[in-house]
Amino acid sequence: MVRVKVNDRTVEVPPGTSVMDAVFHAGYDVPLFCSEKHLSPIGACRMCLVRIGLPKRGPDGKPVLNDQGEPEIAWQPKLAASCVTAVADGMVVDTLSEVVREAQAGMVEFTLLNHPLDCPTCDKGGACELQDRTVEYGLYEKYYQKDPLAPPTYTRFAFTRRHVDKHHPLSPFVVLDRERCIHCKRCVRYFEEIPGDEVLDFIERGVHTFIGTMDFGLPSGFSGNITDICPVGALLDLTARFRARNWEMEETPSHCALCSLGCGITADTRSGELLRIRAREVPEVNEIWLCDAGRFGHEWADENRVHYPLVRKGGRLVEASWEEALAALREGLKGAKKEEVGIYLPHDATLEEGLMAAELARALNTPHLDFQGRTAAPASLFPPATLEDLLRADLALILGDPTEEAPLLHLRLSEFVRDLRPAPRLAHGTPFADLAIKERMPRRTEKLALFAPYRVPLMKWAGIAQVHAPGEEREILLALLGDKEGGEAVARAKEAWEKAQNPVLILGAGVLQDTVAAERARLLAERKGAKVLAMTPAANARGLEALGVWPGERGAGWDEAGSPYAYYGFVPPESALKGKRFLLMHLSHLHPLAERYADVVLPAPTFYEKRGRVVNLEGRVLPLNPAPIHSGEAEGALQALALLAEALGVRPPFRLGLEAEKALKGKVPPPLGLLSHRTKELRPQAQEGRLYLRPTMWKAWQLTGKVKETVRPELWVHPETTKAEALLEGAWVEVETPLGSVRAQVVHREDLARGFLYLSAMGPFAGRRVEAKVLVPTGGEA
Repeated sequence: MVRVKVNDRTVEVPPGTSVMDAVFHAGYDVPLFCSEKHLSPIGACRMCLVRIGLPKRGPDGKPVLNDQGEPEIAWQPKLAASCVTAVADGMVVDTLSEVVREAQAGMVEFTLLNHPLDCPTCDKGGACELQDRTVEYGLYEKYYQKDPLAPPTYTRFAFTRRHVDKHHPLSPFVVLDRERCIHCKRCVRYFEEIPGDEVLDFIERGVHTFIGTMDFGLPSGFSGNITDICPVGALLDLTARFRARNWEMEETPSHCALCSLGCGITADTRSGELLRIRAREVPEVNEIWLCDAGRFGHEWADENRVHYPLVRKGGRLVEASWEEALAALREGLKGAKKEEVGIYLPHDATLEEGLMAAELARALNTPHLDFQGRTAAPASLFPPATLEDLLRADLALILGDPTEEAPLLHLRLSEFVRDLRPAPRLAHGTPFADLAIKERMPRRTEKLALFAPYRVPLMKWAGIAQVHAPGEEREILLALLGDKEGGEAVARAKEAWEKAQNPVLILGAGVLQDTVAAERARLLAERKGAKVLAMTPAANARGLEALGVWPGERGAGWDEAGSPYAYYGFVPPESALKGKRFLLMHLSHLHPLAERYADVVLPAPTFYEKRGRVVNLEGRVLPLNPAPIHSGEAEGALQALALLAEALGVRPPFRLGLEAEKALKGKVPPPLGLLSHRTKELRPQAQEGRLYLRPTMWKAWQLTGKVKETVRPELWVHPETTKAEALLEGAWVEVETPLGSVRAQVVHREDLARGFLYLSAMGPFAGRRVEAKVLVPTGGEA
């Protein structure tokens, strides 16, 4: 440890710590604009200037003492930027002297030189770092009141500020106000260092400098993070712009349940409406970043909600009370055998809801128990790796597309190939200026081997990469096991795997949907003692599997017909709904299939409104907290299943969430703890057909508002395949999927296997292959 004296306090920090973090560690503040947590500091803003000194040493190397017997300090002739200066033993740091205060005030004045005075109309008002720094460090009496007897002057500005382009859209989700931009370069460095997409840069020079991009749009699934790290109101979220002031919104810390990673989020609401989603720092999971689907795809939570129970009367669903819904349940379930009742939970069901379903299925003695998005091979088949395990590994072997299946893994792999390690925690939390991060760090491509059914963004960092046809994962894994000859890329990956001392295996839905490939992946990992990150389509797959939410012998799966009576917390394929004697659906939004088949529909909360816990792909337990969103009489699965139990004449295992929480104690570790559960159960699923459902970051239910205008399903086809199919580039076609017809735009790509069609899955069927039924615009079938 290194001893550093900050003003009048002495602290010990690890070697290599920045002076800025030593100052924070000592309990003092230092202003900054240019650097941000986990970003490379560049020292451009000069707000973090401090005075630094070291003990003088005599010819014998010993410190020179002053009259008081203390080491004499040799101060550096100029102030130093604390964000780029490393600590040294015995260093003295001064942040309170007049010369430091004057320099900081001068930099605030310089930053405000051309900044518009539009705080009353700026969405960043109340959460603006420039406002805070101006109040804390801006006014310095030496500048503004040289004569103590004269009235104070609060500004020296006597000229017109610059006027440039305002409200310039960088993408459909992000707008840039160039007048407000203070040229801190956070957004430019973010794209360079974090997702690795160099799309923004400074254009022009001097007072004419502005941030810009060559083309419209930010080609990255992580562009929204620049709205969080912008210190002023220059970059704003278009889904939340002009909707509320910062102090009017209620903040709810929670976790995202769109994918299996479970990023930390803050849900901002006002008057029962979800206005904005921001990234929340959870160092163990997402650090401080969030994908665009998790940030911008929230508008669906407020639109067209089911607010009250619906009961079928006269052939159509009409609003009813919960008492009427219970009466309809009792009437519809008369004579039902308990073992014929199916219980099917949504993919984001909490552990409490999973325990309720498992206990109720046991009481009913029914084998029909499952959850949406369960893969043929469970995630619990593999020993889970943590994201810290990944950063400490020497090889990552990937079969899948992390950028779409678990998006924040893309950013973690960006750190992995740059040899970055988890930053040490200090008294103030995560270091603000991590000096381990350098500008344009070289990426060690030999640490990454990647196989996918199409070219994925991460292949630009992979020393070994290969595109294969859908379903060939099992052959690649067989070759990696040494039981078959593979191509050049597979041979190189096999050699790298055998040489690696601490590898991590990352598996996508394409492997998990194929029990043969999954078994071979398990064998490959166990022979090496490697841990696995299984990217499941379901957000809480590991948690629900651990609680026994799994079909029993002769039990129907979540997408299969079989149980004459069923409870669904989601909309399954139409083939699973046909022939039901009685159907109870528990939904937040009404679906055409529910209108056609459901006998009773109960209002459900979205994951933004749930209280409970989920388990991510690491096995880490993550808490969900309910945001105050207007949802009418919506109740969770505990209450809906309790109603089902009463209608069947069975005592409900739980009636309250607190009861389920108490029952889980001892079975589940506390929040952010790791849940260890392994299983070897498999349920083979037919994988036939040439329509491959490609994993996507965006989900079908998010296609509303600005997302609907921007994100569209795509049908990827190799140009040679299109000659026989008559699928023209850019044409719109109707594609039959397990969940109904999807309108998609045809895209020609050279990196695809011939003979296959690749459709955006946008949901729980990611990684599956089904029969292709495509209706071309002329009305014919391809």
